[in-house]
Amino acid sequence: MKGTLSSWADILNAIPQGSVLGPILFAIFINDLPNLFSSTANLFADDMKLFHAAQTIEDHHVMQQDLDNLVKWSHKCQLDFNETKCKSFHLGSSN
Repeated sequence: MKGTLSSWADILNAIPQGSVLGPILFAIFINDLPNLFSSTANLFADDMKLFHAAQTIEDHHVMQQDLDNLVKWSHKCQLDFNETKCKSFHLGSSN
């Protein structure tokens, strides 16, 4: 058996290569993201929610710093965001 090779065979049904491994590798790749933030970050597959209760001007600065850290991370990891899908949601008064 040593040095013997198996023969080629057609595969009629299978999972396309990478369809299982790809999402796992992506999850590992972005796993450090929540550690970058003072705000709360939730990861959902290829989506992330970042939120912070902002009651003072310092709280607004914290959120902005977290967003800046996110942009730095994306440039460092060469993983650009789809800006058309990025949204902001504000609850409360604008005072």
